[in-house]
Amino acid sequence: MSIRTQHRILRDPKPGQLVRLPAGSRLEVRFRRRGLGLSRWQVEDRPAHLVPLVEGDHGFSFLVFQGQDDRPQPLRLVRSRIDRPGSGEVRDLLVAVG
Repeated sequence: MSIRTQHRILRDPKPGQLVRLPAGSRLEVRFRRRGLGLSRWQVEDRPAHLVPLVEGDHGFSFLVFQGQDDRPQPLRLVRSRIDRPGSGEVRDLLVAVG
């Protein structure tokens, strides 16, 4: 018996983008590398039902579990540059399970 899981890849997602996934699926978020590679993306905040599998400078992978709330929950990703203090770009995504 083979169990198939959904694997969703978001490339350079738009701020506020809603992502709806079933529990047990995998979410991958990838960002394009720009310029000299001085920028890095980081997870600033994530719902508890997203378990990180891989965290890189320009991409992330999460395993999706059923949350306690059916409402979309925010996933906040922030791009910063190593040569400039403070945060740069922010991408807030909304993740709904179901």
